[in-house]
Amino acid sequence: MTLRQAQERSLGHIKNLEKGFQKKVAEWFQECWAKKLYVLIYCSSRTQEEQEELYKKGRTSPGPKVTNARGYPPQSLHIDQGEGARAIDFVPLVQGGTGSYSAGWDAEEDYEIAHKIAKTIGGLRRLDWEEPHLEDASVKGWRELVLSPKEEPKEKKKSVFKKNPWASR
Repeated sequence: MTLRQAQERSLGHIKNLEKGFQKKVAEWFQECWAKKLYVLIYCSSRTQEEQEELYKKGRTSPGPKVTNARGYPPQSLHIDQGEGARAIDFVPLVQGGTGSYSAGWDAEEDYEIAHKIAKTIGGLRRLDWEEPHLEDASVKGWRELVLSPKEEPKEKKKSVFKKNPWASR
């Protein structure tokens, strides 16, 4: 892959993001490239079906587990809830002997630098267990996007019986 191809592909994914998150990711991407840390954004928006297929890997489909986020209900910030995706997956690029670039899945130092740049910019959250992932820090998580204000979890009523086991029902 050439750097131009990587850049075009990454910019295409940035266009699929929610507008506020899009600005943060674009700034992060530009800063990484300015520091000669070439990253490829290889995933932004996914359908619920795609997410569910990823969830099945290592469970009902062959291969290692990929994610703990289900597609139904939409438990991933990669799933567009109508405003654009709020997560990206990326990989640092390493130059090969022929001048082309390939995914540096094991480039731990490059991931560390990319995450430091994200922290400096702000608004981007890293998941400790998923190194090639950044998500929108302006939302607490997928539940915030799935539940409408009317559907917010209700406070459970406290059982008088549990508090006072001797109380009659």
